[in-house]
Amino acid sequence: MTGNNMTSTPSTGYRAVLQLPGHTTWYIAAMLVRAPVVMAPLALVFIGHSTRSFAIGGLLAAAYALGEAAGAPFMGRRFDTRPFVGELRLALGLEGTAFVALAVSAAFAPVPVLIALTFLAGAGAAGVSGGMRAQLSATTPSAQRPTALSLESTLGQTVWALAPSLVSLLYAISSAQAVLVVMAVITVAPAFFARRIPHTDITPGTKVAKAAPMRTIDVLRMAWPTALLSATVMSLIGTVDVLLPARLDSVHASAAWAGPVMAVFAGGSVIAALLYGSRHWPGTPRSQTLVLLPAISVAFAIPGVTSQPVLFAAAFALGGLLYSPLMVIRNLALQQALPQTAWATGFSTLYAAAGLGYGIAGILSSVLLSVTDAGTAFLACTAITLVLGAASLLGERMHRTTTAPEQADEVHGDDVPAEEARNA
Repeated sequence: MTGNNMTSTPSTGYRAVLQLPGHTTWYIAAMLVRAPVVMAPLALVFIGHSTRSFAIGGLLAAAYALGEAAGAPFMGRRFDTRPFVGELRLALGLEGTAFVALAVSAAFAPVPVLIALTFLAGAGAAGVSGGMRAQLSATTPSAQRPTALSLESTLGQTVWALAPSLVSLLYAISSAQAVLVVMAVITVAPAFFARRIPHTDITPGTKVAKAAPMRTIDVLRMAWPTALLSATVMSLIGTVDVLLPARLDSVHASAAWAGPVMAVFAGGSVIAALLYGSRHWPGTPRSQTLVLLPAISVAFAIPGVTSQPVLFAAAFALGGLLYSPLMVIRNLALQQALPQTAWATGFSTLYAAAGLGYGIAGILSSVLLSVTDAGTAFLACTAITLVLGAASLLGERMHRTTTAPEQADEVHGDDVPAEEARNA
């Protein structure tokens, strides 16, 4: 290659990513999109308790999660096949309207109606996260994508840590209905500056547009290994969340220590996301996963083989340090497996899989605690993680050997000219 044909490699630092056109706006919008999703479970428990019972609140929270899982692949597909701005406004409008309707009718509407509204709120905007992430990837140079996705993970973990406290504060000073109204306002806020969010809409002249459209079922068939791993990791996180209080109690420590230990996990996740995105790491997404997946399994096996609470905290800190990079790597692996025209669908599938994995965790934990002690349950969960993780990586390898990588490369985001990214 001659000097005239060489292009400079863009800086991969966080400042360089934020200086890309419109990217600061993207991150602001992403945090606003994420906040109501994180606030929803606790807010729905409060609305159920204040109008009927905690049991109804739990049912509403479950309906919201099921709505997300059911709607994510199909609502995400709409972001792949329709103009971004219009789809974003529609999805956020559906979720915000459902929150307001739920707040207004919570005191008198029949429970099935409340469940339907909650399900709609979860399903309506279930594809937004995937659609947003697809646009972040499409408008970010490939060398800077790990950094961009790491920053997204950092902000997401921060929102996850702060949003439940905001729900409790609003509930304490006002009412459960007011919490839902605030969530509705936060939800629809990005719709008002949607055109300023960096995005690329497919036009007839692009290579992406010339690619044969993929059906949702085809995307699911190609994305299932990565989705399975996402569900597996989130199931592990969910089960250890539930098992930790029981394990603390079994070693004669206060179950209240679960809160600080989980805070250590969240802090480790934030730090790890920043560290992972701050430099280039050797190896492919698959090889990095082969290192991180056994490591996180070993970390969460520690509470099963020790009775020292301080070592529980150390295990969760290590788990947090491994969790964020693993999730970023999975997003990168999905991009390699799918053409750009299916990124939003694929990311939304990961979103749904993670939700299902976390939901199944509660059932799995209850079953394990009914047949064994908490320490053994920790070990069982890590063993399940390793088995399912191995199955997902084997599935990825099978896909790699049976599909031509160059087909995906032809419609990769790097082929979309920079001028087609519309930031107006």
